[in-house]
This record gives sequence, structure tokens and C-alpha cells, in this order.
Amino acid sequence: MNTEPSKTTPEQAPEGSHRKPGRRDVLSFGLIAAGAVGAAGYFLWPVLRQSALRTPEATEPVVISMSGFSPNVLTARVGEKVNLQLVNKDNSLHSDGGGWHQFAIDDLGLDFKVAPLSETKVSFTVDKPGTYDFYCGICCGGKANPYMHGKLVVEA
Repeated sequence: MNTEPSKTTPEQAPEGSHRKPGRRDVLSFGLIAAGAVGAAGYFLWPVLRQSALRTPEATEPVVISMSGFSPNVLTARVGEKVNLQLVNKDNSLHSDGGGWHQFAIDDLGLDFKVAPLSETKVSFTVDKPGTYDFYCGICCGGKANPYMHGKLVVEA
């Protein structure tokens, strides 16, 4: 009778048995997990970076660059003056639109343009509540680019 313990290879292992994960397995899992988290962050960034703005008396900065508006959600009250300082961070070498940006709201008839590396103060009043889309249609794919949009929420 043979008293030596039997040796089985992974191919010969009984059904239902599992091998211990090796260093390569752990590293592969970590790389896949990091890639999934990175991809989720990339696609969720426009939603995560939204911030609200609510001080109609003050002049609020709205930074516009080829990556979009910051903040990209603004709030106001019906009948109160909205004062914005539009800040263009792109230079004239920007490949699309020569570095110019725009803050436009079609439903309100607003269309402000900002030269490269400059700031412009604008004011307007909204007479009815609602949510209005603002956008830059000059560069970066214009209105078709989802990053070049924002919302103005006007409350009663």
C-alpha cells in the first residue's frame, strides 16, 4: 500500500475545489477595478460637478472653458436681477472659435460673448419661473457638446 499523499494538479482537482488566488490574479482584479472606477468617474463628472448658485444681489463668476461652465447650474428668483461675471479661461489659440465663448439662453433672448482670456459682467431679469438651458455655441462642438451646457433654474 502506498503511504504517500496523492498529489493533484489543478486540472485534476476534484470538482468544487478552488485554488488560492495568486499575486497575478489580485493584480489583474485591482487593475480592472481601477479602470471601472475611472470610467465611472469620467462619465459621471458632469453630474458630480454641478453646483447651485443663489445670490442675486452679488455678481457671481461663471467660468467658461473648453471643458464647460463652472458652475453649470444657476438659480435665481422671478423678477430679481441676475448679475454674472463671465470668465473666459481659453486663449486665442484655442482651435475652435478662436478662443471666444458664449453664454446664450434662447428662451430668454440672451446672447453674451466673451473674448479670449477676458471677463465680461452681464445682468438680466427673468419674468417667469422655469428651467432654462444655457450654452456656448461658438466652440467645442457648440450646442451638440453636452459639456457646453448648463441650467438656469428660476423660482417664483
